[in-house]
Amino acid sequence: MYAQFIKELIDLPDVLIQKVRKEEERWIFELSPTEQCPLCPVCLKRTIKMTGKKKQWMHGYAQRIGIFWVELPVERRRCGTCGMTFSTSYPGISPRSVATDAFQQWAAQCCIGTSIQAVARMLQLPYTTVERWFYTHAPSFLSNDIQPKAVCVDEFAFRKGHDYGVAVMDAETGEVYAIEAGKNEEAIGRALAHVSDSVQYVVSDLAPAMKKAIQGMCPEAKHVVDDFHVIQLFTEALDRCRKSLGKEGKKHGHVRYVCRFLTQCPEKLTEEERQTVQKWQNAWIHRYLFCPCSAVRAIAKALVKRTDEIISCILSPYSNGKMEGTNNKIKLMKRRGYGYRNIQRFALRVRLETANILS
Repeated sequence: MYAQFIKELIDLPDVLIQKVRKEEERWIFELSPTEQCPLCPVCLKRTIKMTGKKKQWMHGYAQRIGIFWVELPVERRRCGTCGMTFSTSYPGISPRSVATDAFQQWAAQCCIGTSIQAVARMLQLPYTTVERWFYTHAPSFLSNDIQPKAVCVDEFAFRKGHDYGVAVMDAETGEVYAIEAGKNEEAIGRALAHVSDSVQYVVSDLAPAMKKAIQGMCPEAKHVVDDFHVIQLFTEALDRCRKSLGKEGKKHGHVRYVCRFLTQCPEKLTEEERQTVQKWQNAWIHRYLFCPCSAVRAIAKALVKRTDEIISCILSPYSNGKMEGTNNKIKLMKRRGYGYRNIQRFALRVRLETANILS
């Protein structure tokens, strides 16, 4: 009963436990194969033991006892019929492996939130070994069931002024689902293709490429413009209009009244206040569509093209606030890894960091 419990604990049920000892703070399990006389792999006849001095050491990990060592005696055997000489192997264990699967998965989880180099130093293992374990087991930590209701789309810089990428994030949980290189319409479309089946709201900025990609990949989803960019657009226009009025600007209290509405959260606005904002928007567009000021005229033309998106921004509770914070996390990951040459590995790292796997 005790041996069976230990075998299940260390996740190696197909071996025999010969001895258990503890050296300093680490447990050592001496194991042996279940078969007393392994058969020849060629002719399946009985074999003769030649030597058993060689041993294979492996790292192991269990949740209740932590890191431990596994000692496996490796016997050299010879077939009396065909003369085949071979080394004994253990079921589920590679002859050249230095760790069990449970230990490799635990080491891969330790790399989430820190660098691979730091984990390799902690475990006193080669960097390339820990790196191979991480990129082998890390994809299994992520869920393939991606069905978000609302997503945020934004661009970020791999190298500012040179290389850019597009990220798609869940607007409710903050988990990044996809990262693609580039910031044009094709790159945005490739990123949205991962969530186009279930998404109902897509939040983005005022970039024309965003609108075209969203209409192409998610035609049934409602496009919501980020409220920060909308507020910035309106407040700049209001400030310019107020400054152009000069001393008479104090008499135009309606401008300040609407400006106060635009700086508030959409949830705090009443139905009457929302209608006031919508009426002011329509009146402002018709008034300044042919304004002599080129900046105000450009804003009015932009509002004509984005009327539905801006109204959705006022009525919708979603914004790109989480996405902007995630962009800062992405920059920190990039700096921590001293840059990434492989965008697939960088996207995997970002997904793991934002998926809250360890929580």
